[in-house]
Order: sequence, then structure tokens, then C-alpha cells
Amino acid sequence: MKKLFLIVITTLCMTFTNLTFAANAAPFGLELGVATFAQTKQQLGSKTSLSNAGTNKYSGGRMLQGNGEGLGIDGLSSITFIFDQSDKLAAVLMKMPKSSEFGDMENGNFAKTLKALSAKYKLEVKSTPFVGDAYAKLYQGDSIIEVTAPHH
Repeated sequence: MKKLFLIVITTLCMTFTNLTFAANAAPFGLELGVATFAQTKQQLGSKTSLSNAGTNKYSGGRMLQGNGEGLGIDGLSSITFIFDQSDKLAAVLMKMPKSSEFGDMENGNFAKTLKALSAKYKLEVKSTPFVGDAYAKLYQGDSIIEVTAPHH
């Protein structure tokens, strides 16, 4: 079974005004707390196949899910967009292999993704043990970006 890691991009407080979210993370150009369900479907629906995935048990909002093909991220095997009850984007989850095709952690998807995110967001915590789960936590505005690579 391929080792997968999960990127979770979430907001801490969805009760602030849109002005507060001006500096939030914006995966695929969709700002958390600002972008709507309709905008997400329109903006990304032409690039990748997205389908309704029910209601999220934490946010109470709708979800869109797809395989991420066409979004330009190597190794992306699935993507889920989670919205809150007012149809604002609350989180984006992405799954992909932990390491490269040859098991190289240093040049694998976790390392490449973390490098790209670190150039854009502030790194708060990073743990990449040789054996065990790799983890990083970054932030931007009221958004938290967590990158985890479980050891299997």
C-alpha cells in the first residue's frame, strides 16, 4: 500500500468578517473564508472533475471531491474542498504519496510540497524523523496549513 500524506488547510475562526480573511491562505487562488462553493466549482470544475461529497460533520457545510487530475500537482490522488454552513471555503484536503516513486523521502512529495508551502507561508513546526510520521505546521492570517506524512 502506498504511503499517503494529507495536507489539511483549515481556518481557525470562520466568524470574522471578510476583511479579516484578506491575508488567509488561498489554495488554487481560492481564499479560505472568502471563496464560495459556486466559485470553487466554476473556477476548478473546468480543470478537474469535482462531485458533491455530502455534508462535512465538523463544519456542517457541503463538500466537493475529485481526483485532482489537471491541477498540476505531482502525485495528487484526491482532493476535497470543505465549506461551512454559509457555503464559504473552510478547508482543502489533498492526498498524495509520502515519498517519490523510489521511496526517496528527501526528494519525495512531502519534501517538495513543504518547500513550496514554506516559500509562501510561515513555518511554525517541522518534524521529519527518519522513522516515524513527518509533520509540518504553517500559517497565514487566520489559516493553518498542516502537512502530515504518516509512517506505515
